[in-house]
Amino acid sequence: MIAPSTLAPPARTTTGNGGLPAHISATAARGYLACGLRFYFERVACIARPVAPALHLGKAVHAGLRHLHAALWRGGDTSPAAVERAYGEAFDALEADEGPVAFDGTEGRDKAKKDGLRLLAAYMDSGEIPKERPRGVEVTLEEMVPGLDVPLCGTIDLVCHDLKIVDFKTAASRPDPDQAAFDAELQLVAYSILLEAATGETPPRMELVHLVKTKSPQVVRVSVPPPNDARKDRAVAMLDAAVQGIAEGRFHPAPGMQCGWCAYRDECAAWTGGAP
Repeated sequence: MIAPSTLAPPARTTTGNGGLPAHISATAARGYLACGLRFYFERVACIARPVAPALHLGKAVHAGLRHLHAALWRGGDTSPAAVERAYGEAFDALEADEGPVAFDGTEGRDKAKKDGLRLLAAYMDSGEIPKERPRGVEVTLEEMVPGLDVPLCGTIDLVCHDLKIVDFKTAASRPDPDQAAFDAELQLVAYSILLEAATGETPPRMELVHLVKTKSPQVVRVSVPPPNDARKDRAVAMLDAAVQGIAEGRFHPAPGMQCGWCAYRDECAAWTGGAP
């Protein structure tokens, strides 16, 4: 079992008010670097928006995976019925706790719920479940890292018996392995830095496991080599750029194709420069 060094605060506590944020995560850094203004609306001003169905589904599927892997870790109930129950409870609870989900009516909600069950069933039938007892499930870590002025934090979905890092993703289509690894680079390298700092051991490799919502659900595993010093330095530099930008209140828009599905287009259109 891996004992987390300290528990990280909730992700939404990251703020920019002229001082350093309380902490930084790879998810927060990616969000800030992608568009500082969207980051402000979402994480600083905390302007509520209906939850995207894909995000809601992903969180519920993660709850089902968490139950399965924790049962493997602690000798609990790994039956499909138990996993489905954990998923269903999370699907309903998240909807109640985090506000409305932008489902396309009752039919859209029912379809999304069934899609999640199909993804979990595909994973359990895939042979990808760890054969040996994991060392940790949803391991939350927070560490001071050289090169950063605030703690780095993150939650690793699964730490295998050999310290391999596994992160689970839900996807609508089969990912390109190289693109998937590139997109997840900052997150995976940050996890590796955290785990090495907490345990004194170097993770041998990192993996992405995509649960793909195709007509016949697929499980796609992408292996990523452990980071060398250059990759670690690059990750820390990106994290630090986000920390300094947040601390200095630099929340600027980054126009691009992603604006087409941004939930904060009205707020962005009203921005005329300076602090939001």
